[in-house]
Amino acid sequence: MKKNLNIVVFILALLNTLESLSIDLYLPAFPSMSKIFNTDIGHIQISISVFFAGFAFGQLVWGPLSDKKGRKPILYCGLLLFIIGATAIYFTSDIYVLWAMRFLQAFGGSAGIVIGRAIIIDLYDKQKSVTIFSQQSQISGIAPIIAPLLGSVFLKFWGWNSSFAFLVVMGLFTLFMVYQYVPETNSRIYFPDDSENDKRLKDQLKMIVSNRDFINSTMIGSIAFASLIIYISNAPFLFMELHGFSSSVFSFIFAFNSLALITAAYITPKLIKRISNTKLLFIATLVLLCACVLHILIAAVDISVGLEIVILFISLLAIGILFPITSAHALSPFKEGRGTAAALLGFMQLMVTFLMSGLIGLLEADSIIPMVVARTGFALIAVWFGYRIFRTQKREIQSSL
Repeated sequence: MKKNLNIVVFILALLNTLESLSIDLYLPAFPSMSKIFNTDIGHIQISISVFFAGFAFGQLVWGPLSDKKGRKPILYCGLLLFIIGATAIYFTSDIYVLWAMRFLQAFGGSAGIVIGRAIIIDLYDKQKSVTIFSQQSQISGIAPIIAPLLGSVFLKFWGWNSSFAFLVVMGLFTLFMVYQYVPETNSRIYFPDDSENDKRLKDQLKMIVSNRDFINSTMIGSIAFASLIIYISNAPFLFMELHGFSSSVFSFIFAFNSLALITAAYITPKLIKRISNTKLLFIATLVLLCACVLHILIAAVDISVGLEIVILFISLLAIGILFPITSAHALSPFKEGRGTAAALLGFMQLMVTFLMSGLIGLLEADSIIPMVVARTGFALIAVWFGYRIFRTQKREIQSSL
């Protein structure tokens, strides 16, 4: 049984990896794609924004459906849409088709993320789920390290669309693994009529959004995710444009900082054996805030790029610690509607990312200062939510004595 569960955890990590690969794998091909699609790189970059939009709205659909119809059937549907979208992109040279299929690809792929979270909460209690989320992060955290390098190899030998052929193969392999090894974990599948379904969904949504643990943890997790994505999207500008590193050196710097996420996933289960989840969560938000403040000082006076890399590593380490704890803390209170709760969690993460990206876009200049200031401001908000969670648990413990 334990061996089967280990396979399930690995498969759920593969579902997470599909998201990372879909974002990072084709980045080196942007200049080539702009020629093939007869447009500028800005229009190719829109495909990333479209992908996030599809990912956000897809989670709102798949989560509630998995609560009603079961986890596995909805996973099948999502993966099939992901495969169809990636296949269509392989054959197209029209920018509007690219946008549409990136939305479809993300819409389908989001099922893996939201249902994967729900399956883990179905199978494990809160303490164990933190460990499982961390194990997932260790596996899927490899993707941001190898994706740009792998994408460069694909581009050199087989062209820009070979990255999407690889995603099709990955999607098919994951679909087979889900069919073969992932059990149906939703024991509360129901088949009501439409009116009962609407009422049940409304009741679930009301229960979820009124839960203090869910709101506080979701806000911290959303800020952490947004901070990560903002770093990823600005890293090429920071290291290649401002600091003048070559693309190969940038790849190594990017890979080094990505190791922070794997390191965090490894140490988090060990740390929660020594201190409580809520205390570790609060400490991680403080570390993130301190790292962001130091980054402002370094960027303002241009002290050392080496020190800047170290500070970014520390901030990513804090983010990596926050991911599994916030996911487990947000979803574990619910016996029903876990798919819906996981969908709202994912949707909030992407919406906060959109807001942060938009804010930085309005402030953007030939400087990294807008990015580091925005990350610092949102880290301060995360500290406030982290303190609320820590204080609430402390009061509950004191009242029970």
